[in-house]
Amino acid sequence: MSRNLTDTEPQTGTGPPPATEAETPKAKKQFHIDIYRDWCKSCGLCAAFCQKQVLGRDDAGAPVVVNPDACIGCGWCELHCPDFAISVRPKEQAAPPEEAD
Repeated sequence: MSRNLTDTEPQTGTGPPPATEAETPKAKKQFHIDIYRDWCKSCGLCAAFCQKQVLGRDDAGAPVVVNPDACIGCGWCELHCPDFAISVRPKEQAAPPEEAD
């Protein structure tokens, strides 16, 4: 049995909720990138696959982190490293300060 809404009944879910001033933008997640120099053979695959140009290469061709704030944590560098010489993990976020009563 279906029921039709009448003009006297409120309609719900008919649009986006109103924005409030209390809404704050989400904090950008940050990542820590470790390169294990003893394992790395400097092939450059990690830098080549980094879509945000977080990784570059030094004068000797070894990978270096040149723009850590741009990292989105996609893990492409880890997945393509044949030597398992790179690790990307989320940085611990600082807890928001508690309000005093």
